Parts: sequence; C-alpha cells; structure tokens
Amino acid sequence: MATSLTSPPLSPVASRLARRVHLLSDFLAVARAGGIRQAAEHVHVTQSALTRRIQELEQALEVALFERSAKGMSLTPFGKALKVHAEMVEMNCTYAAAEINQLVEGATGELRIAAGPAWAYQLAPEAVALVQREFPDVRVSLLGRMNEATLPMLDEGRLEAVLGGLPDPAERSPELCYEPLLTVEHQVFASQTHPLQAAPQVSPADLLHYPWIWFTEAVSGRRYLEGLFTATGLQAPPASIDTTSVHFGFRVMADGRHLMLLPSTLQAVAQREGLQPLRMAGSAEAPGRRYVAGLMYRPTVLRLHAFAAFRKALMQGVALQASR
Repeated sequence: MATSLTSPPLSPVASRLARRVHLLSDFLAVARAGGIRQAAEHVHVTQSALTRRIQELEQALEVALFERSAKGMSLTPFGKALKVHAEMVEMNCTYAAAEINQLVEGATGELRIAAGPAWAYQLAPEAVALVQREFPDVRVSLLGRMNEATLPMLDEGRLEAVLGGLPDPAERSPELCYEPLLTVEHQVFASQTHPLQAAPQVSPADLLHYPWIWFTEAVSGRRYLEGLFTATGLQAPPASIDTTSVHFGFRVMADGRHLMLLPSTLQAVAQREGLQPLRMAGSAEAPGRRYVAGLMYRPTVLRLHAFAAFRKALMQGVALQASR
C-alpha cells in the first residue's frame, strides 16, 4: 500500500498562523512587557506599527489575544494558550540557529557522502580521515554506491555530496556543482595468474571464454562493455555473478578464472590482491571507455567547514596521485 509523503492540509486558522509566524516575536514582546509602549521600545518599532501587527495576528486567529485597560494589556485565555506555543517556537528557533551555526563552524553535525568504487578505496578514505582529525565531532557517513542510486539522494537533500562519474552536460541539474577531478578508464581485471595475462593483446572474442562478475549498479560500465562486443559483431557475455561489493569481486577473481570490469583508479588496490588489468587490443577503444569523474554537491554546502576541508583534501589527494 502506497504511503503519501505529503503533509496533511492545515486548517484555515492554522494556515493563516503559519503565514504569520514572524508576528509571534512581537506578540511575546507585548505579553512580556504588559503594554504596547514598552514593547515597542524593546523591538525598536513605532507603537502604531506594533499595534497593527498584534491586530493582524488577532484577525488571523479570529480571537482577542489581549484585554486592554487603563492599566495596560493582559492576556486573554486565548493569549495565554498562544504564549505557551509561541515560546516553544522561539526556543526551537534558538536551538535551530545554534545547530546551524555549529554545522557552519564544523564543530558538530554529520557529513553524508556517497562514493563510487573509483573513490571508495582510494582518495575518499584519506579525505575523510583528514576531516575527522580536524573536526573530531563531525560524524561522516560514506555510502558506497553508484550514481544511479546516489544522485537522486543528492537531489532530495539526503546527501551533501557524491563522488562519481560526471553526467553529460545535458543531464546535469542547474542546482548542483559539478567539479571534474580526474579521468577514469574502464579496464578488464583478472588474476595475475589468469591465462589471458600471458597474451600480448586480448581481443573481445578472448573474453567470451571466461565467467564474468558484473558490478550490479555499474550502468556506464555495462554500456561500454556491450559497445565493445557489439563493435566486433559479438554479444556481451552474461553475468556469472552479480555483486555490489568490489572486495567480493576481488576475492572471487583470485581463483584465476573470473573477469570483472572496474575503474582504473583501483589498479593499486587490485595489485595488492594479486589482480591486474588485461592488455586489451585496440578494438577496446569503444565509446565510453574513458570518463571524467569528480565531485557533485549543492553550492550552499561549501559553507560547512567540514565539507570545505573534505573537498580540499580530496583535491590534494588527486594532485598527489597525478604527480606519481
């Protein structure tokens, strides 16, 4: 059964009050001061302007909030009820401002980042470690998934940033920043003892004789591989294993038979696992073999000191890797 994500409609009075929340501070000033003159001095407006604001609030609620007399102004039962809720609104605004300030200063809060496999094993971990050293009270959540799953989360505000392949310009959101950081290449990986490692050049036809591990969410990788086989009149091989775990794929490939398409940024990690890319023939130059990867985020997130530190560390890591 589908669940509605929309809020229930407000009553007419609640709707009118919601549009006049800014008047609650004026209401509290009068309630605490006991009169218009004293309250007007406190909030730095004229008495006539403050009177009009209180009248607007009373008209919106359709009740009298104050009893007016020669001695001043006292709250009606309606006014007393509103005062309790107005003070809660005031308190929550204070808490919200404090939390936002802490987030901006980087003192606390949470940094939610998604990273595809091109980043999750290198660069992103080092950048996160630096953020934790500089801002130890900031909690970092790192989601290791592909763009197809994470970009909608970024659009919905459930993530601060995504590290992955940059979409084509026509597919980019005008509300997001797209920073290119490095060029990545799709490569076919296998065990260092795999029979194809002995070949000076590997053709697409050679790849059909071995079982494949597909990275489940790697849509662009599948598209490249399908194009590679189609260009030579062949059909792409089916998956023997589907997985969302690069490490699982590494362990399976260690048996010397399976192949897996992965980003070139994983070469160093793969080598430590006894794996390396195959030397593909020139026909491997199919469309989509290389792509630009980078950082995607909303411009406002740059105000968060912890994110700014993460971004800076990431760029330094990319520059260091390029210099090696």
